[in-house]
Amino acid sequence: MNLKDIGEFGLITRLAENCIFNKNEVLVGIGDDTAVLPFDQDNHLLVSCDMLIEKMHFLREMSSPFQIGYKSVAVNFSDIAAMGGWPTSILISIGIPKSISFEYIDEIYKGMKNICQKYSVNIIGGDTVASPDGIVINVTVLGKVKKTNLHLRSHAKVGDVVFTTGTLGNSAAGLQIIKNIQLDIPLKIKDYLLQKHLSPEPCLEDIRILNKIGLGLNALNDISDGLASEAWEIADASQIGIELYRDKIPISEETQILGQILKTSPLDWALYGGEDFQLIGTIDKTQFPFYAEEFKKEKGTVLFEIGRTIDIPGVFLINNEEKVYLNKSGFDHFG
Repeated sequence: MNLKDIGEFGLITRLAENCIFNKNEVLVGIGDDTAVLPFDQDNHLLVSCDMLIEKMHFLREMSSPFQIGYKSVAVNFSDIAAMGGWPTSILISIGIPKSISFEYIDEIYKGMKNICQKYSVNIIGGDTVASPDGIVINVTVLGKVKKTNLHLRSHAKVGDVVFTTGTLGNSAAGLQIIKNIQLDIPLKIKDYLLQKHLSPEPCLEDIRILNKIGLGLNALNDISDGLASEAWEIADASQIGIELYRDKIPISEETQILGQILKTSPLDWALYGGEDFQLIGTIDKTQFPFYAEEFKKEKGTVLFEIGRTIDIPGVFLINNEEKVYLNKSGFDHFG
């Protein structure tokens, strides 16, 4: 059997077997956005890592080194936000081709330091090695979460409202611009969507506000592989089903216009594109109106209600009277 047959998530499932040899030192292992470890009386320690590889996650000719550095850290901060926490430190390991200039690597680190300064996160170590082909960046992030604010994918309850924190499909639309760079696309649309793809912003401010509002926030995940894939992760972990309302999935005007230009459905970008790094989660339906009101009051943006949890396993797209079963498709490194 080759890796394409089993897929990325099948590989992870297999590798995750028999990994915990000291249960006293881990609360949550492989299977959520971060591991959760004991820390102190009030907090848990969160740990995760993410790798970016040239030609797979970024193209040097389409991204500035600052953007590459910024994004490599942002995607890790997003995992911490998806657990209800806040990042505290990172370690950076980087593989560098010998032909790369010092000035280029210095700009990558400027991007990393910029986002770390923005969120008061320390860079505390890492490793540097020579790479035979392309830049490789691996960031390990440490964070803390109050025990009362820990939100796992497995925390959804039947009858919850399913929500997201922002518009979806923007990053996939930005990638399409890179792939179709010769197209005549209005500059305002191009700049907006490329920014969303090349310099995503983690939802740390969003989770700070949601945690402050009160009780009722249950499951959380971040949208790294696409809405459909992340909804499935919550559904599987919580052993429930999810209905997503087609007409309530938020898609920006810029993404809709690009879809018209490319004659492509922007809904596909939202469901399967990935790298939007918005939060998807569930909130007790009796508490959602209060959450939505307080969220808009504090952040000035909408908390989008996009579906509900049900007691029938699976993830479904509701379009008027039609109910369509959604596959678990999302970005798969070996698919």
